[in-house]
Amino acid sequence: MTQAIAARKIKLHDLKTKFGLQQIQQEAFFREWQNDLPELSSAEQQILDRIKRNYLYLLEYPVMESIVNFYF
Repeated sequence: MTQAIAARKIKLHDLKTKFGLQQIQQEAFFREWQNDLPELSSAEQQILDRIKRNYLYLLEYPVMESIVNFYF
């Protein structure tokens, strides 16, 4: 018999471990979202990279909202 688990109890890290999920970075994915965009400065790109890293970490290891607000 299949056991159901409430979605609020599932963490991305657990799914990656159990099912061997991997994140794929493909430049061509959703290419239409990337057309005609202005060039970013080096500083802007570094900021976006940091935000992305932090966001992906918090997806995998969620924490309380008050901690997230403090962190950002």
